[in-house]
Amino acid sequence: MKNLIIYFSVFTVVFASSCSQDNYPYNDYGPVELYDEFWHHVNDNYIYFPQKNVDWDSVHVVNSSLIDDNSTEEELFSAMEQSLLSLKDGHNFLNAPDRMARSYNFTEGYEVHFDLDLVKNSYLQDYTVERDYFTYGLVDDKTLYVHVSKMQRIRYLRHLLREQAIGKVDNLIIDLRGNTGGDSNDIPDMLGDYVSERINIGAYLEKSGPGHNEVTDPIHIYAEPSDVHFDGNIMILINRRCYSATSYMASMCKELDNFQLIGQITGGGGGGNAGFQLSNGWVVSVSVSDFIDTSGRSIELGVKPDFIIENTAQDIANGKDRMLEQALEMR
Repeated sequence: MKNLIIYFSVFTVVFASSCSQDNYPYNDYGPVELYDEFWHHVNDNYIYFPQKNVDWDSVHVVNSSLIDDNSTEEELFSAMEQSLLSLKDGHNFLNAPDRMARSYNFTEGYEVHFDLDLVKNSYLQDYTVERDYFTYGLVDDKTLYVHVSKMQRIRYLRHLLREQAIGKVDNLIIDLRGNTGGDSNDIPDMLGDYVSERINIGAYLEKSGPGHNEVTDPIHIYAEPSDVHFDGNIMILINRRCYSATSYMASMCKELDNFQLIGQITGGGGGGNAGFQLSNGWVVSVSVSDFIDTSGRSIELGVKPDFIIENTAQDIANGKDRMLEQALEMR
């Protein structure tokens, strides 16, 4: 019995161990057997086969045909890498002691243009604060702008917003553009400052068995009213580079009436992943959990904004941030 050895998720993942053959030393596993071990682990544990519409059996046919008993480690690694890339999931990875497989580029095919210096120099008043993962300042006396570069220290972000926004401004712009994720555990609590009643903001699912459709019942997540309340306008700026925990936050905010999402569809990344050590010591990790919105839609393929608008490279070169300007028009 080999256990899942890496647990990583924007929420805590509890996942059962995955079976493989016992007591097989490395030398008893040739390239063909190792590829099959890899393929079966992904087949039994990956949660997004229904969403991705990938024929995993066909992936096996194509890539296993590249492997025989005389294949090199490089050839075997390449076959596994190509198989994972077919799933188009930035949380999946394959590691060997001397190499790391390429990750899926979730921004491919999208124009993603954002310049924080442009925002600071052209849209914010003179006094701008940069602290940890946060850059903030006033657009005017009634509008606070906060850029969040990483989903870390969310409790501090909550403190910052309470200190700078609640009771001081009417409008809040939270800019998540370029934020590729981190830890979303404290986001539901933070959103309690913006609701007046208990509100369902999504649900969490985990893989429950080897079948592609075997998942747990939804574990619902709620924003609960806190001891303070901000009832002004809240605009969330997102782009395709928003991923993982940032997509979680975007999806949760979209469920709240006083929030508006502006920009591009996010990069998705709804899964928490778990790693498994193959018999040759390599580690493969795939998404074993999902986050869904209150309509039951997975966020793996991205969270759509309420108002779609994109910056072009020329916009930025001309000193214009059309996404931010849209938020300012909606105050």
